[in-house]
Amino acid sequence: IRRLAEYGFFGAGGVLVGTHAFLAYGNMLGVRWGDASRTQDIDFAHAGKNLSLALPSNIEVQTHDAIESLQMGLLPVSGLSGKSGATYLSPRDPAFRLDFLTTLRRGGAVPYEHPQLHVILQPLKFMEFSLVQVQQAVVFNSGDAVLVNVPHPARYALHKLLVYGEREGTFAAKSGKDLMQAASLLALFRERRKWEVEQAWADLLGRGRGWSSRVKRGISALDRQYPELEIKTWLRSY
Repeated sequence: IRRLAEYGFFGAGGVLVGTHAFLAYGNMLGVRWGDASRTQDIDFAHAGKNLSLALPSNIEVQTHDAIESLQMGLLPVSGLSGKSGATYLSPRDPAFRLDFLTTLRRGGAVPYEHPQLHVILQPLKFMEFSLVQVQQAVVFNSGDAVLVNVPHPARYALHKLLVYGEREGTFAAKSGKDLMQAASLLALFRERRKWEVEQAWADLLGRGRGWSSRVKRGISALDRQYPELEIKTWLRSY
């Protein structure tokens, strides 16, 4: 993450998503998450052309060079389209991966080559919802701090519920993490800034029946696993 920041990835509009963003929310909101939040995935997203349009035309970010400079032996993986670079895997540690994501466009799930980031981006359903109201947060390690872009925490939580119903089979364990992260953030925001969740919820429901049916399945699963939060009652009443 630090190396990509040094190469200007976040300055060019890159957004950190996934569990590492969730960990950064702890720093942003002044809370400590439990160890169950940790995975070895590092996911990155970019708002695609929407954010690119706000950038100076001469910005160039050599994302692949940043990855190469780590000297971790990360290898780009070819997708079904034949394009490689949306995912990097480590031959030394198969559990470690870098995913570069973008919003799903009309052309379908065809990987998109970002002209300024110089990296292939894999379109993902509902990602555009998470890339509204992007925030800044800090990621720490033992001797450094890195300023990154992250989705708004309330939108991140609702996005986790959106994708919950899309996961099946081998992704069942990750679905549990999605619910845990969503529950943690929604409980915190209900106590501190509930109107931000309600605004994001209204936006989500306004995006169509497919969006609302999926998120309601996620809400039902969340309510079954964490009934004490009464999330379904709260959001249904809004």
